[in-house]
Amino acid sequence: MTTLTTATATATAAATAPAQERTLGLTRSPVPASLPPLAGSGAAGVPRRQPSARPGTVWAPRVHPDLGAQAGDRARQELRREEERTVRSLARIVALACVEAELGLRPARQLSRWLDLPTYGKMLRRSELAQRIRPTGPGHAATAPTALGARVCRAGDGVYEASATIQLPDRAKAMALRIEQHRGRWKVTALELG
Repeated sequence: MTTLTTATATATAAATAPAQERTLGLTRSPVPASLPPLAGSGAAGVPRRQPSARPGTVWAPRVHPDLGAQAGDRARQELRREEERTVRSLARIVALACVEAELGLRPARQLSRWLDLPTYGKMLRRSELAQRIRPTGPGHAATAPTALGARVCRAGDGVYEASATIQLPDRAKAMALRIEQHRGRWKVTALELG
């Protein structure tokens, strides 16, 4: 008789457990329902579900207290790395375009997108002077230069200093650039071509 009473008591205790169910040593807990679709996001003719208003029930993923700050730091570092990659690529492209403009392989007006006004004026004048002394005629065609690489160094918020190396058939040229972010775009504000 005692076995039957113990089994009955266990069955009634399991039936009255409101939030948890025990089976073979495992615990099952109710999972909060997903949020209903936002207003205006449902298909036409489909009624929208209203959120159940259970006071005091808020669901949020668990976050380890130490990982929150680390995740923010990692995100900032990744954004900075991405910014450096963008600026390095821009420095390489601008350096190559400036040398091509100086050699007459590219119109100098194409540089206006990347350079600010004083730097653009300086590069335009340099290109015009190089065009006056450049030999012309058959057999004097310039070969296209190639960019060997670029390096960047962060000088402040939204400010980088970069150097780039361009390979010509007979020599290599170095260029120093100052690149600043202005209204969401990167512009070269200073340029020295060696």
